[in-house]
Parts: sequence; C-alpha cells; structure tokens
Amino acid sequence: MYSRNYAGRELHFEASGGLVNSSLVMQDRETDSYWSIMRGRATAGRLRGTELVELPGSEKTRWVDWVAKHPDTKVLSIDGREDGRDTYARYWQDPQGFRGQRATDRRLATKEPIFAFEKAGERYAVSHEHIEGGRALQLPDDSRLFLYRPKNAPIFESTDAFVSRAGFVRDNGRWVELETGAAFDPKRGGFRGGRVSSLSGFDTFWYNWSLNNPDTHLLE
Repeated sequence: MYSRNYAGRELHFEASGGLVNSSLVMQDRETDSYWSIMRGRATAGRLRGTELVELPGSEKTRWVDWVAKHPDTKVLSIDGREDGRDTYARYWQDPQGFRGQRATDRRLATKEPIFAFEKAGERYAVSHEHIEGGRALQLPDDSRLFLYRPKNAPIFESTDAFVSRAGFVRDNGRWVELETGAAFDPKRGGFRGGRVSSLSGFDTFWYNWSLNNPDTHLLE
C-alpha cells in the first residue's frame, strides 16, 4: 500500500495495462508517469525517479485467517463474485513464472518465495525457508533485523519484519529486542513490552524481484 501524495499533489493511480518483467506498472492521471511496483519508483514520465512511499498497516494474508481475527470485516466487491475459486491455482503450481518467464539470477529457483526489501539504498532478499520460526540478521550498514514467518505459512501471509539499533536474541524460547526488552508475540505478529520499529518489504517470488532488481543482495 502506497501514498498517493507526490510533488505537492494527490495523484490518482490506475493500471497502465503493461507489465515489466511480469510485474505490475501503474500510471497516474495527473502527470502520466509510470510507476513500477517492484522497483518502488516512477520509471517514466514527469515524475521519473520519484520513490513510492509505502504506508504502514497493510497485511497480506488468506481470507480464512483474516476473518478469524477480524470477524466483523466488510468485503468490498467490484464484480459481485466471492465464490472462493482460486483462479491462480495453475500459476502457483507451475515452476515457471508468468507466461513461462524464468529468473536469470540462478542463486534461487525461479518461483522461490522470498521476502525482499530496500535499506540504505541497497536491495536485499531472503528465502522464506530461512526465516521460518524467526531469524536475527545483521546488514553491512550495521542494521539489526528480525524477520519472522510461521512454519509452513502460505506465500499469501506477510512476513513480520523489524529493525533495531541493539539487535535481537532468542531467550528462553522467545525472541527479544535488546534495547527495550520487548518480546515477540507470534500470534499478534509484533513485539509486546516496548516499541520496536517495523521494516517495509515485499513477499513475492524470486523471479519477480530479481528481474526488476538485478543488484539484489541475497541473505543466506
């Protein structure tokens, strides 16, 4: 989820009808600029080079899991169809990408699920399997991160990601942020007992991210 306010005005975004490396490109009505979701910026038009501003609070998950936590949720429908049919079933099962596209970066398989993010002007990615149950990481700029996914979680579920100056440790079966002493609560997807800054990023497939961000650092 991104902000609509850029260059001192509110923009109205719509699908451009085009894809770049199988990734969505949006277009705004006011400046006719084109915005790459995976690159996180305008790639053409008057606002070319402008960074998209990601807004906190969005969560990617399955309907069954969301409604279990928020039973009073209202559903917005534009076509009146909520039949539960998964129109992407064949896509999920295919080892190749959209229309047979493959990753040119062979460090991971084309459809390997990853969490990807930008930090201090650098792009990073880590395979979902490496952060199941929680993982503390340190970046070259000395940032300390904590990434968490439940074991065997579907790709639809958002990765919980946080950043800290002091770091994170596992203590008596719990992940703890060292500066505040706050403990991570897997059920709520956040830290309790202190404020810990969240980190924005994408859960996607390796080919989607790496084709659009070829300079990505892969975290092992």
